[in-house]
Formats: sequence, structure tokens, C-alpha cells
Amino acid sequence: MHKVVQETLEILDKWSARLEGHCSQKRSDERMEYRQLIGIYLPGSGQNGDDNDDPGMIVVTSRNLSRSGVSFLHSQNLRSDKIILALGQDKNHCIYMESKIVRRRQVHNDLWEFGVQFVGRAIM
Repeated sequence: MHKVVQETLEILDKWSARLEGHCSQKRSDERMEYRQLIGIYLPGSGQNGDDNDDPGMIVVTSRNLSRSGVSFLHSQNLRSDKIILALGQDKNHCIYMESKIVRRRQVHNDLWEFGVQFVGRAIM
């Protein structure tokens, strides 16, 4: 995991721990730490300038996971609200989820954090 991403995750975790119990949570499902590289497919995007195997796919670092969604970091603000997430390391055994970005904010080190709600399974 890239050093800047790791540092940012640690900063966000410290703030979350400080604020726990002081703010009302909007989340209905418990979150668990989930630090993995995950694939994001942007519908309608066939050329994003990356050297990935799949056109329209970017790789991001997840922060946490719940039954209803995932949080991840990326270096750019993604414009699309509808995405498809690929959870898993092996392309043949990934779980693909149609998802909706419900929260985006610029955080430390010029990174963006996204909160994503799962909408349903996707067939790829």
C-alpha cells in the first residue's frame, strides 16, 4: 500500500476514534476495517489514461466495509455516482456490486474519501 495512502488511513482512523460516541451515526450497519485494493468500474468510461488490464477500471484502496457499503480512498474526485465495485483479489472469483456513491469529501494529502452504498449484485 502506498505510503501516502497508509498515512491518510491512519489519520482518518484517529479522527474516527476521537469522534466515536460524540456524534450520532447515520450508518445502519457496523463497519469493519477492510484494507484492500479494489477495482472500480466507471460506467461509460472506456479510456481513463491508466495502464490497467480493463478499460474503464481504476484501482483504489478501501478503508472499511459493512453489509451495506464500503469506503475507499482515491487521488481524484470521481464524477460518476453510479459505479461497479470488484471485491476480491482474483478476477475469476470477484464479487461485483452495483453501487452508488453517497458521500465524497477531500481529506488529507490531497486524497478523496468516498462512501459507497451497495445497490445489488452485478454480473460481469
